[in-house]
Amino acid sequence: MQDLSSIKMENGLLYETIITTKNSDGTPNAAPVGIVCKNGSKIILYLSEAIHTLQNIKNNGHFIVNILKDPTIFTKSIVGELSPDCFKNHLNDFYITNTDAFFSATVIKSKEIEKGHKIGNSKLTIITAKVNEIIIKNKNVEPLNRANFAIIESLIYLCRINIVDNKTAQLYLERINEMSRLVTRVGSKEHKKAMKKIISRL
Repeated sequence: MQDLSSIKMENGLLYETIITTKNSDGTPNAAPVGIVCKNGSKIILYLSEAIHTLQNIKNNGHFIVNILKDPTIFTKSIVGELSPDCFKNHLNDFYITNTDAFFSATVIKSKEIEKGHKIGNSKLTIITAKVNEIIIKNKNVEPLNRANFAIIESLIYLCRINIVDNKTAQLYLERINEMSRLVTRVGSKEHKKAMKKIISRL
């Protein structure tokens, strides 16, 4: 049986994707959403009540996860500039035309929680979904994990920290520490090993 390892997703890691759903009027909707890979055949989403995708998922019970790296698609999906020709039909859903891979998912269960933060409380819905058919359009598909970028940024700061003034060096150090916290949250063991080496060189 095909599972998420076929598109290089590791169990327990968080990946940045674009979720496509169908609106009540039959039109497509797209939104960037982080998903957690669970045992190769399930995913978990944490969705704010403010995002329209959540209502569509509640209404339909299914959605599509698009795996791609194009920053313009991520941007346009947030600001609402994805045109109809950016989507294609798949069964009873939509996927993004130039995605590297996509899969359909069916909701297994959902749970509402309240999360506290500095500016107040917000409601989140935790969606657990079963992965259905996986379609690979680009054999070099690689899901986005923010830890990759955090390590690259940290390496740039590391290479420059000894040739800048003290104030800038302090700023670089703060940014590296911030990137380290990100890697701890969303990175793999290999990401964390790489980050540890960067920190040890400071």
